[in-house]
Amino acid sequence: MKKFLILLVVLVGAIALTGCKKNEFDAEFEIISVADLKAEQEINISFRVPSGIISTALATLLEEFKVEWPNINVELIAESGGYNDVRKLTILDLNNGIGPTMVIGYPDHFAEYFSGNHLINLQNFISSDLEGVGKDDDFVLEDFLESYLDENRIADEGDDLYGLPFNKSTEVMIYNKTFFEHMNYTVPTTWAEVKTLSEKILVDVAAGKADDVITFGEGEKTPSQYLTDGMFIPIAYDSTSNAIITAARQWGGAYTERATIEKGYAVFNNDQVKTALTFFQGMANDGLFAVAENFGESYASNAFKLIKCVMTIGSSAGVGYNVPEGNKFQIGVAPIPYNTAEAKYVIQQGTNVAILGQSTNVQRSAAWQLVRFLLSSENTAKFAMATGGYLPVRKSSYETATYQEYLTTPPVDKINHSMSANVGLQYRNTYNFFVDDAFVGSTAIRDAVGSMFSAIIVNKKDIAEAIQDTLNELGPKYQK
Repeated sequence: MKKFLILLVVLVGAIALTGCKKNEFDAEFEIISVADLKAEQEINISFRVPSGIISTALATLLEEFKVEWPNINVELIAESGGYNDVRKLTILDLNNGIGPTMVIGYPDHFAEYFSGNHLINLQNFISSDLEGVGKDDDFVLEDFLESYLDENRIADEGDDLYGLPFNKSTEVMIYNKTFFEHMNYTVPTTWAEVKTLSEKILVDVAAGKADDVITFGEGEKTPSQYLTDGMFIPIAYDSTSNAIITAARQWGGAYTERATIEKGYAVFNNDQVKTALTFFQGMANDGLFAVAENFGESYASNAFKLIKCVMTIGSSAGVGYNVPEGNKFQIGVAPIPYNTAEAKYVIQQGTNVAILGQSTNVQRSAAWQLVRFLLSSENTAKFAMATGGYLPVRKSSYETATYQEYLTTPPVDKINHSMSANVGLQYRNTYNFFVDDAFVGSTAIRDAVGSMFSAIIVNKKDIAEAIQDTLNELGPKYQK
């Protein structure tokens, strides 16, 4: 049997913050050739993902994979509850020695898996000289967006890849296009322009000039009525964590600092972050800026659909949630505002795919063939179009005939997602994608600053006090 043998000592260890116990699994790692893999009678692997549009789109692609690899059975484990539940259940299974073969997750999730020695080093497959395994015309590493690859280089030393980009998104600004055209407004590009326009919007709404933008039904409130009730605010940010993390970048400040995969610090107590927070709190105090909590909502998109706000910043993958029932108004999609032209940063979101260590060599090699299949230029484009708002992870995908048609002449039910994808494409040339280096515990800092931003915007908490309270809550573990 033709095999490329690599000795890789892998210990299943305790994932920090999870109490995952230590186990040992097969220390000899082999890559199985395509010929030998096809000769196997039956191979069973499992793939854990969130339920919904992702699992639905994958089901179709897995049917196509089955045609090419009839002896590989893929159990798609679709978990309700989102990515955090995928992470929690995967850690629980790893703890019990029954982890899935493959999983998707965010970089901070992978930091925890890596810390417990659960991630297979994909560089072993990528560097293989076996036909149909390593880099070739179908799997060109340089074809992936470099920033997507970088967040998978999570080891403290070296550039090995422990994951590959799977479903990627970013943030966009969704605006009420019908409202903007009716009021003859220009879509703002900078935060200074957002502030100026929002001030004008409040004046015009107070004068009742926006009350005939659409036909309001019985029991529905007009923008001026919402304003009277203190419930009309021109712009809202959906994710409080993303708001402060992006603002830190755009104002030139730092948010976290990684020392190693095991250790990192909360470093958002700096002048640049305070300046950014002062700007947004000032906007909020003037009734110009909000988060979902200001409206008593979980998502700003709900307020947007009621025309309690006319601009909102959210995930490119969630644009469809901003479309009102019955298409009462049209939406537009634009790049997020920036602070200065020298710091046009936009957050890089979405998950990566990894192969986990509680698997046999045959299962790992089969899982790698599935990774290659899903991340082909054609299939990552198919997945992006099927899910709506997610972006292909390979440059060549944008040039495929089907994706070009999606960008230029999409079907009616994909128009809004196509607008979002076009903004994502525009970012590649005009903005800087960023993601902060992940480490064990970085999720805790992200959650903490999101709560802090809400306290500053909604409860008008003193900024210096909010920062210090958040650092105290995080504790000395995250202090530099």
